[in-house]
Amino acid sequence: MNKVILAGRLTKDIEMRYTQTGKAIARFILSVNRRVSKDKEKQQADFIPIIVWNKLAEVCSKYLTKGSQILVEGHLQIRDYVAQDGKKHYIAEVIAQELEFMGSKVATGNEQLQN
Repeated sequence: MNKVILAGRLTKDIEMRYTQTGKAIARFILSVNRRVSKDKEKQQADFIPIIVWNKLAEVCSKYLTKGSQILVEGHLQIRDYVAQDGKKHYIAEVIAQELEFMGSKVATGNEQLQN
């Protein structure tokens, strides 16, 4: 089973584009806190790339901005590519299937969205 659930904040505004076939794709980085010790006060942030497709991508682009707090449900995808210098690189990213706006109800509407 490959299922990821994350809660965090956007580190910057969403990068939105369309493929040659017209599919919407949104990309953003989600900052997620992680405890680093048994002491609940000590935390570190992980910065996780999120990919959103189609109508859900358009909704994200319209309503989410830097600092927005969201809950993301999706799956982990690992891709690789060979750079110009010949080295192989790996990229881990979450493909979002559902999103829930968190935080202030006035700002977000506290809606749950599915792809």
